[in-house]
Amino acid sequence: MNTAVFLNIHADTYARFAHIRTQLLQGNKESQASALGDVLSEMACEVIEQVFMVLLQGNQHYSQTGESEKVIQQILEAIRKYMPWSISFFGNDRLIPLVEYLSKTLQIEDETIYMTYPVEQQLAQQVRTSGQKLAEGDSREIANALKLLTEVIDVGVTHLIREPKKCLKFNFVVDKTLNGVINMTTHLGYKRLEKLGTQLDQNVAATYVDYFLKFMRQQA
Repeated sequence: MNTAVFLNIHADTYARFAHIRTQLLQGNKESQASALGDVLSEMACEVIEQVFMVLLQGNQHYSQTGESEKVIQQILEAIRKYMPWSISFFGNDRLIPLVEYLSKTLQIEDETIYMTYPVEQQLAQQVRTSGQKLAEGDSREIANALKLLTEVIDVGVTHLIREPKKCLKFNFVVDKTLNGVINMTTHLGYKRLEKLGTQLDQNVAATYVDYFLKFMRQQA
């Protein structure tokens, strides 16, 4: 059995991506870089909002909600600024490997579109075990649970951002800039999760892990 994470993508966002892909594969001469940069930043924001927004919704009675919101907004702003900028450098032929890579991460089920990535079975099992301990009232498990979720999220960053970035073969300067942005945004998000590990009570932590487990599915 394999485990994968399934994250929702809005139907209209997917339709825009599919249209751009068709234009690229049909050899349309009109540049698709700007449209693709916009749609990829939209997809990335949709994924991040799903992963992190529960920090806000579940913590309305916590003073750190404002801090979490600030961190998430910083991450989303960085994506909206740098994703279109990075794609703008390329002609259509150079965009095809990226689009083909990402199209393999997309799955449609009953008209719902998901962006997916695989997670090693051992890590998935550790998350489930940790969630079980929290559900049973073990407050000592909170920090470990959030550390495991950070690992699952980072696997997603590798599959959905670091790996596809390689398809574009950026020059050294742009690549260095983008690596800096990726490191900065992930660091912000992960530090926030780590800090929450010291602030959440066991019930809220259990709710968050349970929420995240709904994204994770076992596949034959």
